[in-house]
Amino acid sequence: MARKKGSGKTLGMTQISISLPQDLVAQIDEMAKMDNRNRSNFISNTLQNLAKEFTVSEAKKKLK
Repeated sequence: MARKKGSGKTLGMTQISISLPQDLVAQIDEMAKMDNRNRSNFISNTLQNLAKEFTVSEAKKKLK
């Protein structure tokens, strides 16, 4: 994805800060390592997949 010059941020992305228990961070780091990703990318992709699943689930409920 293209970056703005000098900003250090990726276009279309928002940086957030959250606090997590240390044992959860350790688990996330291990899963990310197994998936050959960094922590941020792993969390981002996992949340994107969760959002897609939720959207599909909600759409199926509306069809019933």
